[in-house]
Amino acid sequence: MTDVKFMDLSENNNPATTDSVLIGNSTNGLKRTTVGAIGNLFSVSGLFNYWRIDARTNPTSTTPSFVPIEAPDIPGYTFAFWLAPASDHAYYSHVDNPVSKKTGVWTSIPNGDTTPRAFHIYAMYVNSKIA
Repeated sequence: MTDVKFMDLSENNNPATTDSVLIGNSTNGLKRTTVGAIGNLFSVSGLFNYWRIDARTNPTSTTPSFVPIEAPDIPGYTFAFWLAPASDHAYYSHVDNPVSKKTGVWTSIPNGDTTPRAFHIYAMYVNSKIA
């Protein structure tokens, strides 16, 4: 068995990502991991992901329209929230429940206009290791 030295990471003022440390919790007890593995949990790269959803309003509606939307599953990521819908038309839109994976967007339609309005919205995700 190798000699294990427990040290304060500040001893050498520059720990390597391959240095190992002990971590623990009440469920799994103590286990060894590397400084690099812990750092990967907090890295910005791969922390967030997004998916663009394109939708259209009901072409026969002359009143506010409700368009159902659902965020797809993305392996390795957990749905977090919807980012505000956008369109090339100036009309009001509102996400019914911005933190629900399955929700809808309310849109207003100018009086008497039956032109279908296209819009897009982004589903935002967080890395499943963090969420």
